[in-house]
Amino acid sequence: MNPLFPAPSRDDLNHYLNLPLSSLPTPSAILHLPTVTRNCARLVKTTQSTLAIRFRPHTKTHKTLELTRLQLSGLDHGDVIVSTVREAEALEPLVREGVVTGILYGLPLPLSAVPRLSALRDRNPSLDVTVLVDHPSQLPGAGWGVFVKLDNGYHRAGLSPDSSQLQTLLKAIATSGAELRGFYSHAGHSYSSSSAAESLRFLADELDTVVAAAGELGEQGEGLILSVGATPTALAAEGMHEAAERIRECGWTLELHAGVYTLMDLQQLSTNPDGVGWGDIAITVLAEVASVYPERGEALLALGTTGLGREPGKIAGWGVVTGWEEGKEWDGESKSGWVVGRISQEHAVLTKEGDGDAMELRVGMKVRIWPQHACIAGCAHGWYFVTDGQKVLDVWVRCRGW
Repeated sequence: MNPLFPAPSRDDLNHYLNLPLSSLPTPSAILHLPTVTRNCARLVKTTQSTLAIRFRPHTKTHKTLELTRLQLSGLDHGDVIVSTVREAEALEPLVREGVVTGILYGLPLPLSAVPRLSALRDRNPSLDVTVLVDHPSQLPGAGWGVFVKLDNGYHRAGLSPDSSQLQTLLKAIATSGAELRGFYSHAGHSYSSSSAAESLRFLADELDTVVAAAGELGEQGEGLILSVGATPTALAAEGMHEAAERIRECGWTLELHAGVYTLMDLQQLSTNPDGVGWGDIAITVLAEVASVYPERGEALLALGTTGLGREPGKIAGWGVVTGWEEGKEWDGESKSGWVVGRISQEHAVLTKEGDGDAMELRVGMKVRIWPQHACIAGCAHGWYFVTDGQKVLDVWVRCRGW
């Protein structure tokens, strides 16, 4: 347990099991287990059966042991990516089980993280802990496996494959005693895609980036892992058969990575991935209607940015209210006609979506909202209520802190 961010145990939350969703406190984060499971299986099938390449899941979206286990189901390895040291430490129960066997710290390495990552390795001698670097000063020393972070045009982190800085870094790795495992690219700007074809073009750019960097090493680069991905590009990856085969022929191992594919959200839906729709968003936020204003066609929720997040997207609103109503069947994809039109710290104002009919709202009723960004919405909550659509099947506690 992180003493700065104590979390309840699973046993502390057992009293919620089998409760109907209408009995849950608000706001709450809810996951639909059949949808989560289907989402996890989708990319396993794409990478293992269709493309025959490696897939390394990212745990940053959900930060739970249970969903990490689902992500690794069907893979022939136990390698994951984390975005914080705390996520890595929280995975130790799965390390002891042998479910997680490798952890890549997925941020160019802050020097302050090295002592805790070293301690993690010491506690778990069989665990393969690797790190990302894009500057010689980040190298943690001999005996570490490192991936070089490349910039494919996103300009958040990493080095261009034609950069002199990359050559300097590769020389530093060779003399440091660290082991170069491969090159890593993340097309975060693929979130701007509006079609699977456009996402595939982002993926092609990523592949060009890692291939160019690996090519600089000549025969010394044989056997390296070329890791690319983001959820929009991963969902379009079935279109990269030929590129995957060319990379294999060059002696490199192609790897795809992604994270928010597990839960999906409005931002991902707006990229229009093939075969994915409203019913594939596994996360909703449960909130209570605090007041209604018929004269202006609005309503107030007892929910704000602290429970939902405040990230914009191409789909209108800070969130979209689903068509779910207490005590009624819901198909998992119909909408209510309401969106979160305005939001502040603890208030959200619902406005009507378009000119059509909207679900009648009453003071005290509960609604479920699809968030713009599942990763951010989840951070507001200490755990997820996991449901079959009717009642609580399980409670998954999130790790907290950094």
